[in-house]
Amino acid sequence: MAIDYVKLTSLGSLHMAQYFPAAFTAVALPAIFRAEGLPLEMFWLFALPAIPRWFKWLIALPVDSYGKHRFGYRKSWIAPCTLIGALLYFSLSFIEPGHGTVYLIVAILFVKSTIMAAQDVAVDAMATETLTNADRTVGTSIIIFMGYLGGVIGGGLMSGVETFGWSSIMTVASIMLIAAALPALLRPESPPPAARQRRQAQGQGASLGKLLRRRESRYVLPFMYMFGFSGALFNSLISVFLVDRGFSLTEIGIILPIATFLGIGGGALLTPVFVNRWGLRGAAVIGIVTLPIEGLVFAWFATTTDLPSVAVMIPVLALLNFTTSIYTFAVNNSRYRWASKAQAATEFSMQSSIWNGGVWTAGTVAGFLAALLGWMTFFFVVAVIGTATAVVYVVMFKRVEALVDERDRLENLAAADDELYSPRI
Repeated sequence: MAIDYVKLTSLGSLHMAQYFPAAFTAVALPAIFRAEGLPLEMFWLFALPAIPRWFKWLIALPVDSYGKHRFGYRKSWIAPCTLIGALLYFSLSFIEPGHGTVYLIVAILFVKSTIMAAQDVAVDAMATETLTNADRTVGTSIIIFMGYLGGVIGGGLMSGVETFGWSSIMTVASIMLIAAALPALLRPESPPPAARQRRQAQGQGASLGKLLRRRESRYVLPFMYMFGFSGALFNSLISVFLVDRGFSLTEIGIILPIATFLGIGGGALLTPVFVNRWGLRGAAVIGIVTLPIEGLVFAWFATTTDLPSVAVMIPVLALLNFTTSIYTFAVNNSRYRWASKAQAATEFSMQSSIWNGGVWTAGTVAGFLAALLGWMTFFFVVAVIGTATAVVYVVMFKRVEALVDERDRLENLAAADDELYSPRI
């Protein structure tokens, strides 16, 4: 079966759109407030806007149950949520970051996160329903890479804050959200999968109970929490660490976006090759090998008197991003596979909610841990947790695949018989 690159790029553009303003605020605000003298112990505030994403499983129930087929079942949610989210981001352009505005900014980001969580649920459901076994590996690379590209560009906008000002850059990021999503919204939505059609024809809504009773959920959901926690524990304080080590906002806005683009871009290109050769499990082993190295490198950065120059930091971080991203791509490939097409929004969003729970926990405790342990010990701890999580993925992989294969077989039989399968555990 030929790979539909237009479809995959369209899905990728929706993911990319979300990250333009989200990455800018996520990278810029902690760095700006740190430069303003905000103590590390107050950085838990920036984890609060992630809380609504912890409840994506609840938001997914109406997203899976309501929509206009004429306009597009998933686009019925994506379009209005994108517009409202862009307006909320735009409102931040009128508020200059400072000690007196930190609580207001966090409150607006909290509301924005609630709206954009619904948009994200619908986007992920669309991807889960339309990706096939033939294009899932390539599609995952395109979708995740375009999301990272949006993050790179959004994060890179921070380099213009000192020159053009917060208000101008925040306005640009808000416009980019709309502009990137528009082509995908104008494209006709793919027909719904047979399993979802049968469920809706019988008047059945999405069911959390069905998801939680399935045996694969006992493996997948705890892993997703640790996957989110281990990744965010490291990433949430990188810009803060670089500020503490003497880099300017402009330098950070150059280093992180370029290193991420080069590293993640390489991972996106080569992960399908590695997966075709060694499978998802084999590709993920690379993460087990490289995650400890990443921790050791940053521990050394924390102890050395002078960090390398910007020109040296970029290739070093790009190489680390490349090797660790192969593991990340493998996990995200599995996530689309793990979610049932019968209720794609609910199932993928439950994974995302648990994942975001881990992200929120990590964002809440990371500043306290760094202040308590010091940067060097902090990065050692992060490396241990990240490596242990990657080991769990590799160990559970075959068991989860067997359970998912059986679930899909039974759901396909039920769809063919015009009745929805009810699992027996």
